[in-house]
Amino acid sequence: MALGVADSVLSRWLEEYPELHAAFSEGREKERQTLHNALYTAATTQGDKGGLIAAMFLLKARHGYQEGQQEGQANRVSVTFNIPGAQPLDKYMVIENGSNN
Repeated sequence: MALGVADSVLSRWLEEYPELHAAFSEGREKERQTLHNALYTAATTQGDKGGLIAAMFLLKARHGYQEGQQEGQANRVSVTFNIPGAQPLDKYMVIENGSNN
């Protein structure tokens, strides 16, 4: 928004100019470190609750932080098989081989 161009133009510039991409990434990392520090400071002191909420929101929204995510668990596939319980013997139909007279 500050550059006055569409997101698609900025994305194209970032792809076409590695120096711009590096500078953008460096700025984003500096912001992440600042927010992380603000969150740590707010969490370890008796600070303003609003500041803590704002810092956590920015970390989640801009840097992909997720609560409760364990290392190595993010990309695992979980498969659950639900197998019905055993049926009583009288529920089964008996088919005998032989002539159909």
